Amino acid sequence: MNAEKQDISGVNREIIARALQSQEAGFNHLKTERFDPQSLWDRVDGDMDLLRELVGVFAEESPRMLAKIHDAIQHSSPIELEKASHKIKGSVLQFSAHAAAANALALEEAGRSGSIAGAGPLLEKLRQEIEILQTALNSMICL
Repeated sequence: MNAEKQDISGVNREIIARALQSQEAGFNHLKTERFDPQSLWDRVDGDMDLLRELVGVFAEESPRMLAKIHDAIQHSSPIELEKASHKIKGSVLQFSAHAAAANALALEEAGRSGSIAGAGPLLEKLRQEIEILQTALNSMICL
């Protein structure tokens, strides 16, 4: 009986390993210079439920974070621009979204330097990158 349990356990491990490999292979088409799905998958330790939860929270929070950046620009507040940009940079880095993080960093640095000059176009680029990211994340969680 013990040998049978070991055989079944070994088979189960093999099935789970194949399923995980299949899942990971399904993300390859999403990899770009902007987004690294494998890095994100590793970060959530292959937990699709956790990934779905994080994507849902980001979908809810990102419009608010972008609005704070917009408000900082509208009110000519470099300090608030720096803070809001730093926050969204951290969020997109958690998703391995390198291009969005670079745009957020540029906004953060503008705020840190005490200027909001050029921040409007940078915000638009950040919005575009976040839209691209959210499309990729949605594809990832729907596989």
